[in-house]
Amino acid sequence: AALYGGRAALASEVNSETAFALEEWGVEKPPTIEEVLKENPDAKICLVDHQQTSQMNPAINPDNVVGVIDHHALQSKTIVTD
Repeated sequence: AALYGGRAALASEVNSETAFALEEWGVEKPPTIEEVLKENPDAKICLVDHQQTSQMNPAINPDNVVGVIDHHALQSKTIVTD
């Protein structure tokens, strides 16, 4: 997130691998997306590691998605709604 002047946020609880990495390298757990959107309801969102709306946290307005960083295959649309 910092690379693009953004702010990391959690879309869900962290798994054990992520919890280990955060602890191992002394990185503070980011706030939840709900907390970020409470502060700034119109925040622009960049999805990381997914591009399907079915996988998106329900707190995120798809109209506010401005980017996708994903290693999975993109389908015919950047944001897949089917």
